[in-house]
Amino acid sequence: MAGTPDTLTWKMQRQLEQFFFASIHDHPDWPVIISEGDSWFSFPIHANTIDFLDEMAKHKISLLRLEESGDKALRIMGGSQKAKLAGFLHRYPVQALLFSGGGNDVVGEDLLPLLNHWQEGMSWQDCINEDTAKSRLDALRSAYLDLAHLRNENRPDCKIYIHGYDWAIPSGKGAVLWGIKVGPWMKQYMTQKHINDPTAQRAIIHELLRRFNAMLDDVAAQNPNMVRVETLGTLAENEWNDELHPSRKGFQKIAGKFREKLHEQFPKTF
Repeated sequence: MAGTPDTLTWKMQRQLEQFFFASIHDHPDWPVIISEGDSWFSFPIHANTIDFLDEMAKHKISLLRLEESGDKALRIMGGSQKAKLAGFLHRYPVQALLFSGGGNDVVGEDLLPLLNHWQEGMSWQDCINEDTAKSRLDALRSAYLDLAHLRNENRPDCKIYIHGYDWAIPSGKGAVLWGIKVGPWMKQYMTQKHINDPTAQRAIIHELLRRFNAMLDDVAAQNPNMVRVETLGTLAENEWNDELHPSRKGFQKIAGKFREKLHEQFPKTF
């Protein structure tokens, strides 16, 4: 009898861990890496950041992939995923943790509460709900600090690599996954708040991402072995697949930014 979705997911995760364990055992000289996060690491339509990094390393890394499309930093660090990640760091000699989180928390499906309803005479700055935006960024700061603490408690020599996405464009373009449209994630919420000017829409998203990246800079500066991968300004406007995800070429460029930093830790591999 076929298993339930939860059973199948558990079996798949268990199998991935078994491959990870075997790779560490069979190739003790390969870098040991865990990737966790959202669709910038798990985009299913074409090759994504982690796919390209694996290729760049010629698949000579012991890699455990935990990421899931649509995931959020607050969810990862606020539930059972946090405990699982801690367990993996404790059990295995992980040297690098690649983390992608916060995009969905800031400019994804949770964008709406960060916006004020536009009224005549308001600037684009007035359209940001400052109280909610501050609260969200404070929560994300705590999540990233929790990530650093979790690493410190379980594998203090492991380096954490974090990034801040790129200047996403609220175009209203979604993605098509196996014939099913998903998204868009930004423009529709702005329209609900009557923020219809494209220039204002882009400025708001730019500002929210700027604040998110400033928070990441601050957290990384406070925590040794937390590496900031600078990705802002990497993508050209035609290198987006949709509102939130790079094209194949775009993901390759993002992976290149990670490779530059990983080269410092693993010069023979990256």
